[in-house]
Amino acid sequence: MTLRGLFLTATAVIVGFGTASKANAQATSHGIAAVVNDDIITTHDLRQRVLFMLATTGSERDQATIARLQQQALQNLIDEHIQLQESNKFEQNISDAEVNRSVARLIGRNGLDPNEVAQQLASIGVSINTLRDQVKSEIAWQRIVNGLYGSRIRISDAQIDQTMSRLSTNADKPSYRVAEIFIEATPEIGGMDGAMEGGKAMVSQATQGAPFPLLAQQFSSAPSAAKGGDVGWIRRGELRPELDAALETLEKGEISPPIQVPGGVYVIAMLDERITESDTVYKLRQVNIQTTDEAEMAAAMARLDGLSSSLTSCDTLEDDVEAMDGVGTADMGEVKASEISGQILTTIEATEAGQLSAPFETPSGPVALFVCDRQVTGAGIPTRTEVEERLMDQQLAQASKRHLRDLRRQATIMMR
Repeated sequence: MTLRGLFLTATAVIVGFGTASKANAQATSHGIAAVVNDDIITTHDLRQRVLFMLATTGSERDQATIARLQQQALQNLIDEHIQLQESNKFEQNISDAEVNRSVARLIGRNGLDPNEVAQQLASIGVSINTLRDQVKSEIAWQRIVNGLYGSRIRISDAQIDQTMSRLSTNADKPSYRVAEIFIEATPEIGGMDGAMEGGKAMVSQATQGAPFPLLAQQFSSAPSAAKGGDVGWIRRGELRPELDAALETLEKGEISPPIQVPGGVYVIAMLDERITESDTVYKLRQVNIQTTDEAEMAAAMARLDGLSSSLTSCDTLEDDVEAMDGVGTADMGEVKASEISGQILTTIEATEAGQLSAPFETPSGPVALFVCDRQVTGAGIPTRTEVEERLMDQQLAQASKRHLRDLRRQATIMMR
């Protein structure tokens, strides 16, 4: 279904939705739908949000769907008021220009023209401000989370090394650009059964032409909702196993069926796919004990194996080894994985950066390799800085979820 088709369908839905209650629509347009602390959510606000969802997602016009949209819309509005109230404590100033840019990016992710969308909405009596209000609360909330938690979160070198090691292992596997919608299995929507029904509705609406970014913006509980569900480029093995398995079955442009995971249901979209030519570059130093006596080999191997606990830094490796009688070291420089094979490659692949490998025998005695550094190179391969930023975003997303949950519990919320 085209964008025009969506709005034509929405017009019919809105006519049906509005006509049924036309007699009291004006009377209740400024009634109270909910009170969040000292803020009022009017029935007009709620109706505008529901009509916006209908207009942009192409939802069915049956009573069950409209009831579900009303519930989702009210929950979204409550969260947005909580977020803006928290923002006001810090006297944030969010300009109209900033909001407009974010709205344009969101709509543009699906190849739509923001002005056309605004005009189409206006033609059926829906203000674009309902989307602008939502985006404004998301900008404010992101600032709050970054300010409260950004300086507290520390990403260790070990975390980065572990991620880089996983990327190295999967370097030659396909990478995907993915968007997601996560429906949380909360009691308010009927637990897992309700989440599964919500997931099916997302698939149905997306396959009928509803823009996936707008569906994610309105319905997803994942932190990526603010970006229209876009989680960027990921490699096979980076997502949870259920999602990873689904990715392998999708072609570019396809949408998965609902995928049940602990806590809810995912729907994922394959935006793009690529296979990157990559290589892993190791910075190595050799640690050895020279002996050709077979009787001494076993003892030398055991001694070298025991050094892993005392040799823990490439910067001090030479000085540490110099103090050890009969142990030598040699700088091997940078070596590409594509240039080595056999036992050496197997050994260093199993060794983390900053660690000494298990020893192996050579004709001149046992050798262990200290992996000073490991870098995955090639187009599309993230740098250590990019990996650190990704890990930081993940930690901030978890902090955001916890903080909003705590504010909900503390808030006084009354629904009419």
